[in-house]
Amino acid sequence: MNRAGRSYPYRPWIAALWTGLLALVLPFIVHAADLPTVTANDLESGFPLEGGWHRKGGDNLKWASPEYDATEWPLYEVPSRWEDNGFPESKQMVWYRLNLQLAPDALGDAHFDKGFGLQMGKVMSAYELFANGKMVGSAGRLPPLSAPHYDEHKVFFLPRNLVGPDGRLELALRVWGGSDEQVRLWGGGPYGGKFVLGDYPKLINQGVAAGIPSLILCALFLAFGANLLYLYWRNQQLKLYLWFGLTAIHISIYSLLLSQWKFLLPVSFATMKTLEFALIFALPAVATQMIWAMLDNVVPRWLRAYQLSFLVFVFLAITNPWPETKPFALQVFQFWVLPILFVVPWFMFRAMQAGNTEVRTMFLGLLTFGLTCINDILIDLVRLDSPRMIHYGFAAVMIAMVVSVGNRFTAMLNRLEREVAEHTEELRQANFQLSLVARMDPLTGLLNRRGFIEDAEKEIQRVNRGSPGFSLILADIDHFKSINDEHGHNCGDEVLRRVAGLLLQRLREVDVVGRWGGEEFIIVLPETDSEGAAVVAEYLRIAVETALFQYHDEPLRFTMTFGIATHIKSETLDATVMRADAALYQGKDKGRNRVVSDDFKGLSAIP
Repeated sequence: MNRAGRSYPYRPWIAALWTGLLALVLPFIVHAADLPTVTANDLESGFPLEGGWHRKGGDNLKWASPEYDATEWPLYEVPSRWEDNGFPESKQMVWYRLNLQLAPDALGDAHFDKGFGLQMGKVMSAYELFANGKMVGSAGRLPPLSAPHYDEHKVFFLPRNLVGPDGRLELALRVWGGSDEQVRLWGGGPYGGKFVLGDYPKLINQGVAAGIPSLILCALFLAFGANLLYLYWRNQQLKLYLWFGLTAIHISIYSLLLSQWKFLLPVSFATMKTLEFALIFALPAVATQMIWAMLDNVVPRWLRAYQLSFLVFVFLAITNPWPETKPFALQVFQFWVLPILFVVPWFMFRAMQAGNTEVRTMFLGLLTFGLTCINDILIDLVRLDSPRMIHYGFAAVMIAMVVSVGNRFTAMLNRLEREVAEHTEELRQANFQLSLVARMDPLTGLLNRRGFIEDAEKEIQRVNRGSPGFSLILADIDHFKSINDEHGHNCGDEVLRRVAGLLLQRLREVDVVGRWGGEEFIIVLPETDSEGAAVVAEYLRIAVETALFQYHDEPLRFTMTFGIATHIKSETLDATVMRADAALYQGKDKGRNRVVSDDFKGLSAIP
């Protein structure tokens, strides 16, 4: 038979051999085909490990071995909280398994020669991580030592030699959920964050970069609070700044304890959680005091008692020797704080209706904070499927505080400006009054020598600029000493006042009248020559002579002598006054009660 038609004899043993080999290899081929495949690009960008993990309640270290087959365990999504009461039958111990297949390009990439990075999200309450049977990291301590350590986004290094020759990577996660009460309240297991396989340095840098915004916010809150406390230290009347500052520092520390930066602090996890609980319990008391300080109201007794009740929570959080009861205390606190989330906005709303516009901004901030608190409380109480938003509430409160402080500071500056303007006006008025007092004769109400000289100098400047000249009259009461001697100085003062009033009544508004000293009066008549001044002086002399004064019901008559000098351009005031004084003495020598001009032409009609 030719080759094309040749037939081969059937060999049963060969068929049996192939059948056996296929039965041995086929499960591995099918299983490998079902494994998630991780390429080099996946590692570079970060491969999420949030698919289905096999999970089983119990505790057996053999379950970390790569030879152990966990494919029959039920599949669960990671992250997700445990349901109901968790696994009390296994003392809240649970194992997770996930098998991965690294692609040849990932195994051959020189960038990953040393190994890979695995970022763990939030796991309640402690865990150990195994890779192909080797423990590569942990958080907290599992029973019987039992030390919780959760919420930290750890990044573990997986050495390259832990990956199997065929590229298989089997991850095993041994989890302790915590006490039964804690699991009942909060759940357990991997419950949040990102679980990623990728480049170790890149995962570390991404974690640091993700935490920078929260660190900046904490620093800003702290700086804002410290600045307000400094302002209060400088001015004890700014009580609102005290409570704003304490609230800002309170929020700053609590925000730090909510971030990943808290794990860099040189304190134990238990101490951090104690401080966190204490800050949570104290926040309503501090915030309420801040709000009532803004409302400028006295805290009522019932509210003061309510504030003190939160301090009881703080005391129990710090001194309680049974840490497992703190979750229960937090649950009671969440119910206890609910009334204040409604009562405080109501009081603030009433204050806004009463016209307190400053409360409006803080009301919006606290309303946002209250809604975020309710969201987070419902997450703990009824397992609400929602991200925690308390940090947004803190940001809203801080923004409201900044705006409120800015508004109050602006209002304070405006009030100070108004007060300064009012005081400046009062000071101007006072200075004006002082200047008047300095220029006025207190007895007669006329200008004194200083005031008269100032006004007369202005008249001289006007004349020097080309205006018509003026005349000056110097007048003296005749025999004034005999009036004082016969009737007393009070009578003399009354005579001076009456003469001053008579002069003011009979002169123009533009004329300047002053008391020159003793019983002498001086008058400037603008735009008046010597003859006009003589007419005015004669008119005044007659008015004085014919006037009948009464003092203590007794008639009193007296006369005055007038000396006139017309100002000569470029002449000083003193020179003009000296010429008028010379004319006055000329009139005295001629018998008084007359008008005399410096040219000795204008004599009185009295012989």
